[in-house]
Amino acid sequence: MPPAPRIFPGYTVAAASTVAFIATAPGQTMLVSQLNLPLREAFGIDELTLNASYTIATVLASFPLVLVGALTDRFGPRRMIALIALVYGLGCLVMAGAQGLVTVFLAFFLLRFLGQGALALASQHAVAMWFHRKLGRVHGVKQVIVFGVWSVFPPVSLLLIESLGWRWTYAIFALLIWVSVIPIALVFIRNRPEDLGLNMDNDPVDPAADPSFTTPPDPTSVGPNPPRQSVKPREPAFTLKQASRTRAYWTLAAAFFLAPLIGTGFLFDMQPILAQRGLGAGVAAAAVSVWTITMAVMALPGGVLVDKVRPSALISVGMGMIALSSVLLWIATSAVGAGAAMAAFAVGQSLVASCGTATAARYFGRTHHGRIRSSLTRIGVIGTGLGTLFTGVSASLTGGYEGAMLAFVILCIPVVLLAIGLDRPEEPTRNRATG
Repeated sequence: MPPAPRIFPGYTVAAASTVAFIATAPGQTMLVSQLNLPLREAFGIDELTLNASYTIATVLASFPLVLVGALTDRFGPRRMIALIALVYGLGCLVMAGAQGLVTVFLAFFLLRFLGQGALALASQHAVAMWFHRKLGRVHGVKQVIVFGVWSVFPPVSLLLIESLGWRWTYAIFALLIWVSVIPIALVFIRNRPEDLGLNMDNDPVDPAADPSFTTPPDPTSVGPNPPRQSVKPREPAFTLKQASRTRAYWTLAAAFFLAPLIGTGFLFDMQPILAQRGLGAGVAAAAVSVWTITMAVMALPGGVLVDKVRPSALISVGMGMIALSSVLLWIATSAVGAGAAMAAFAVGQSLVASCGTATAARYFGRTHHGRIRSSLTRIGVIGTGLGTLFTGVSASLTGGYEGAMLAFVILCIPVVLLAIGLDRPEEPTRNRATG
């Protein structure tokens, strides 16, 4: 057995996966939305057509994600992150060279599939392989860094677009992705702690032989927490088919679906939403920055809560905050009002995303985590695609976005109620090799 490393490799894996997640920004709606007006002006595309193209491309991009998850289970996140980053950079070049609606649609598909979908999935998978009890806190630290860096991306992206043009901006993004993600993934990411003779959370290899080792109470347990124990509990090993038969899976799926649906509706159409209130593109970029800053501020305390509070409480409160944000944006008439709406949304999204990510790994285990997590990611990506359809149809039929905001509030109510009843599923007595 190799000697124990001085620094637990899980932390370097988490750092490398954080860099990879930051690099998903050009495929995230917060930056793609900066192309809303430039693309419409360059190619004469009306708002509903552009929104529909984004919706269809995003929904189609969700379907290959389960395959990406299965490949990540098989080959590990190290090679998959490097490969995805390579192809993702090419997707940015497709956007840089777009010549009309067809190539814009293709670029939307590649950016959403490879950036917002595949690279984000693989980077989250890498961390889940190394942490269980500490997963919420590690994810929280990761989110602090990601959204702290992202907070400057919208105004910087807008500055690049205004000074160099949107084509050169996405060509620069391609180069940055290749230079930052590929070498870091190959050097610093390792697939599983067991490959190095280690355990998750840097636990002793033989907990029973170490009388000083105790496992903290499990935040996902039902009812009072059990007393500390010296032997690690057996890890669940749900297949995708088994997980999808549980109420917990579909509760998480509902939250994974609706939160990004509403967020994408906000972010993609932030410029035209605020333009109707007499506010310019700079205010829209600032509102998006408020979202990223609040996400950064919330990430660490949110991660601590994920490790201490039952997921039913966190997800229901998070969805309630998202409903509130829809009301606030509905009535916003100033930069302060728009910022308050995006701050409320960030609080809700932070709780839902952090808790959902950790709960999926804790409830269903690591054996088929890639497939299970990718299926939830696919549902979330479909949600991001449909968000722009809500705002686009609302603008087309009513000339405004109030109808979309009302629909968002109504959709949140049943998800809040469903989340209140979220419990750990009973593990199947027999696990099959596939699911």
